[in-house]
Amino acid sequence: MVKAVRLDDQAKNGDDSTDIERLQPGYQRLTDEQWSWIKHIVHSEEGPRRGRPRTDVRTIVDAALYKTRTGITWRELPAEFGSWQTASRRHRELIASSQWDEITRTLTERDLP
Repeated sequence: MVKAVRLDDQAKNGDDSTDIERLQPGYQRLTDEQWSWIKHIVHSEEGPRRGRPRTDVRTIVDAALYKTRTGITWRELPAEFGSWQTASRRHRELIASSQWDEITRTLTERDLP
């Protein structure tokens, strides 16, 4: 018999490590300069909104870049990026609106030496 273990529950099994919540070594979040190149691409909703405040779009972009660069699943996303479900859904929205392609293209073009 195989026992399924959720990643969320691994720390509850007596393992005091917080590896799940740490960023992989060498990963750098978006710098202010990089964000300035792409922030105009992302359409943000303005005005009053009911319910929970939306996760900052910069955090969503950072989460998606982290997932892409490290090859992890959405469920393995470190807690500092917020809810993996929110990050995944908002990333799909960016893809559907073609904003994600423009973001990655801009970052690639600007980061080339």
